[in-house]
Amino acid sequence: MQHLPLEALRAFVSIYELQSYTAAAQQLNRSQPAISLQLRRLEELLETSLLTRSGGRIHLTPSGTELLEQARALLGLNDQIIARFTEPAVSGQVRLGIPSEFASKLLPQVLGQFAHAYPNVSLSVTSALSKDLLKDEQAHFDLVIALKEPDKRITRPGLVILKQEPLVWVGATAELSYLQDDLSLVVAPEGCIYRRRALGALRQANIPARISYTNADFSGLTAAIESGLGLTVLAQSTVPDNLSRQQRIGPIALPELGEVSVAMWQADTTNQAARQLAQFIQERI
Repeated sequence: MQHLPLEALRAFVSIYELQSYTAAAQQLNRSQPAISLQLRRLEELLETSLLTRSGGRIHLTPSGTELLEQARALLGLNDQIIARFTEPAVSGQVRLGIPSEFASKLLPQVLGQFAHAYPNVSLSVTSALSKDLLKDEQAHFDLVIALKEPDKRITRPGLVILKQEPLVWVGATAELSYLQDDLSLVVAPEGCIYRRRALGALRQANIPARISYTNADFSGLTAAIESGLGLTVLAQSTVPDNLSRQQRIGPIALPELGEVSVAMWQADTTNQAARQLAQFIQERI
């Protein structure tokens, strides 16, 4: 009887969710060749290809689409069983603050796995801009996931860096014209790292740009992008499936954007539920 290797399934899910073999290797504490080998052996075992590259993104094949949710369910059950027999009973409430794009793309599976593993913990999740989540007056959060500039030193107690995330240009999957006299941008309000990095990179590259649409809500931004109102900048692993990475618009090569730090702040280490969630997130992100 053959058995599905959980490590290979986790590699497959991580590569797709993070849209990067390198990021998946870092998350799973493996080398990139080891992650690639795990995926190849899983494909050999199932006798089908699971992932393919196109347009700067990693896509699921039909077989990969069929496997993804089953793999997530199997990994979630594995984590739930491990937590049930190895972790002490945990209960309570965790007030979690996260950027809205993380709530839509990166964290739902992690939070779902945590909820199954710790059914007595109540999660209260709020989405906002990173600058607002990390303000001192937002002390009503037990745990915060936020973006910060990688060159800024950590001065806030309880703040740790989870990983470095590449920033990418994002637009609609269809061929739409973002270039009139200036390059059209869809951005969040002032204070957003994505907005600041986009405008700074274009200014340094002498590419004229204008803000055509501003919205703090992530779903509103993505709807505007899909409608062809402009480009935006996002962390690579948060790009929605209905949008695509862009490297050039017509004759214009879009400038490099660098990386951003994904940070986690924990308010009170005596909150056992929050401490458990922080460890759970740190192991997976």
